[in-house]
Amino acid sequence: MIQIRLFALALPISFLLTTASCSPSAQEGGGIGGTGIVASVSSGPITNFGSVFVSGVEYDTASTLFTVDRKSGAIQTDLKKGMVVRVEATLIKDNVTGEILNRLADRITYSDSLEGPVQAVEPTGRSLTVLGQTVLVTDGTLIDDSVPGRNLARLVPDVDVLEVSGFVSGDGVLVATLIDRKLGPPDYEIKGLVKNHDATAKTFQIGRLTIDYQGADVGLMPNPATAGWNGLPVHVLGLQFSTSTLGQPDGRLQAASVAPDFLEVEENTRAEIEGFVNGLLPPSGFLVGSVQVRYDDATLFEGGTAADLGPGVRVEVDGTFVGNVLQARRVELSDRVKLEVDVATVTTTDGLSGILTLTGMPGTMVHVTAETRFKGTGGPGRLGDLAPGDHVVVRGEPSGAVALATEITRQVPSSKVVLQGPAGIGTPPVIVVLGTAVDTSGLPESSFRQVDDSPIGRAAFFDAIEPGMIVELEGTRTGASILWQEAELQE
Repeated sequence: MIQIRLFALALPISFLLTTASCSPSAQEGGGIGGTGIVASVSSGPITNFGSVFVSGVEYDTASTLFTVDRKSGAIQTDLKKGMVVRVEATLIKDNVTGEILNRLADRITYSDSLEGPVQAVEPTGRSLTVLGQTVLVTDGTLIDDSVPGRNLARLVPDVDVLEVSGFVSGDGVLVATLIDRKLGPPDYEIKGLVKNHDATAKTFQIGRLTIDYQGADVGLMPNPATAGWNGLPVHVLGLQFSTSTLGQPDGRLQAASVAPDFLEVEENTRAEIEGFVNGLLPPSGFLVGSVQVRYDDATLFEGGTAADLGPGVRVEVDGTFVGNVLQARRVELSDRVKLEVDVATVTTTDGLSGILTLTGMPGTMVHVTAETRFKGTGGPGRLGDLAPGDHVVVRGEPSGAVALATEITRQVPSSKVVLQGPAGIGTPPVIVVLGTAVDTSGLPESSFRQVDDSPIGRAAFFDAIEPGMIVELEGTRTGASILWQEAELQE
């Protein structure tokens, strides 16, 4: 049986490592009308306990082996909500209907995405810097009780040490799902994509952090003489961290070990993964973390289409491994924020970070950082390249009434308007999304839709809405006025 070690590589793909395994793979079994057994692997944040829920899916943990921070023999209570874990499971399914009857977790593994000293905390508390990485704090980020008052603004740069779990969203950017404060010295740890590898100096960078691997254990890494490291996702354990100047968002880490950060699976294993698109693999593929994903005409897209895929887009993928590639049955684009409209104002002091306001959405602010990706018409590269009147599509994560932009695309002029984000508290027929109040009294009954895009009607739509639920509003703009035409539940 073939066991695949998968690497999320920068384009073009430059390295794949395959190893042989003698263990038999779990196969579907049982006769017609009976049950089958299917091997499964999943990756995502813990969303609840009882057993363990990962990305909202329940796994039975009666016979689970737990590994936490590279220590085997851990127990379930060592886990916390928000930790991004890998689950190796056995699925029991009905052979006739295909329905999954139970998910038995064989092994659950967790390790920090980032551990080190706080270097800076943005005054708004929506982002901070740890080991030269920008950590984005969203509505979905859980702040542990170990953080004083669960208030990031109370953290002391160059003193407090954090353990962060989350998703690598780009070069030096981590969208946090859990932030813990650690007492005592740090066990320096970082996951991310290699860039600027210098095999002679034995250094490379992740974000703004320089990693020196002289003397480190790199036995699992490819030989740089035959395969470059740039673009490889790696997991680095460190010995010593230093900065050129206290409070600066850079630094140098002396590594103890550098290893590929891969998802190891068996052929024909079913997989459910959550994360951010790191790159596209034309004509019909993309990267999520360390996994290559392929889609075809049979793939079901939810929350968007294949044309909406791009770096920084949050996705959930369900499929089966064929060779070293995850063949997707379903791809759900799960951006919690999507905005499309003209720019009203641009506020920036350095051209890199600042605030956008949007025409016709007076309550919504878009927070832009130096790590926000720009693309589209005219090749914008930073916030300072945008101007009032530009038609943009913003993708990102919510933080209160603020949208944290992970990607901004400038498009040709259009009257199309999209407002997607978490619902706030409003009184029907008014719905509040990302701080903007929308009066839906002019929408016909058929324009209110549920998750599967089928009509639900006004009353049922508002009955279904709970604070924080993602909704999407679409319309067209004339001048500063928006004519809203459709409202749809997204989750």
